[in-house]
Amino acid sequence: MAWRFEVYETLGSTSDLCKEKAEAGAPERLAVQALFQTSGRGTRGRSWVDPGGNLAISLLFKPQNPEIFLTACPFLTALALYETAQSFCPSKAEFLLKWPNDLLLNERKMAGVLIEAGGIASNRWVVVGIGANLAQAPDVPGRQLAALSEVAPAVDPIKFGEALTAEMDRWIASWNDHGFEVIRRAWLERAHPVGRHLAVQRGETYITGSFSGLDEQGRLLLALPGGETIPVVTGDILLG
Repeated sequence: MAWRFEVYETLGSTSDLCKEKAEAGAPERLAVQALFQTSGRGTRGRSWVDPGGNLAISLLFKPQNPEIFLTACPFLTALALYETAQSFCPSKAEFLLKWPNDLLLNERKMAGVLIEAGGIASNRWVVVGIGANLAQAPDVPGRQLAALSEVAPAVDPIKFGEALTAEMDRWIASWNDHGFEVIRRAWLERAHPVGRHLAVQRGETYITGSFSGLDEQGRLLLALPGGETIPVVTGDILLG
């Protein structure tokens, strides 16, 4: 089934509208895109600032096994973002994936993902909201952000969205055919290297250590200074 695109000049939140349509029974493979988004949301209740000319898109999925899909979805989306951004660059750029699904350009965040799920047993849905700085990075105090325009000619957000859905299809097909291990390896090849010093922030608490890979559920493995390795399920990752 082909993706169905609904493109709006202005929306408050593409994910909010996509969720409304999901609850109303809209079939999957719906892409809701806004050329300007006024109330974008990030993870942990943060706002996503959209200065215009960037990507604001939400994708609707209705998987048969939502729990299994939700485990793989952050990594599938991250890989699709990485490959799409790279495809618009005339030469290889310094893209990097940060656990679980942030896309960095030259060590600065260029794109992020918010995954939400809901519905009843007969209408379970997953909405994947994606924001990417294509034309310009917003000015957010205390944060270092990047835009694709630093390394590529001007990119049409609609064309980027179309290319992104094609990449999502490709990685989902690979996952369906070969399982999560293929996705895990592909993500690791594009991510911060094993041994990279990092900190996990949870509120005002920080746990420092070094990146030791991903386990079979996609949890980040953090090697602590004392030699113990622990799995990380949630938290903000600060690369050192």
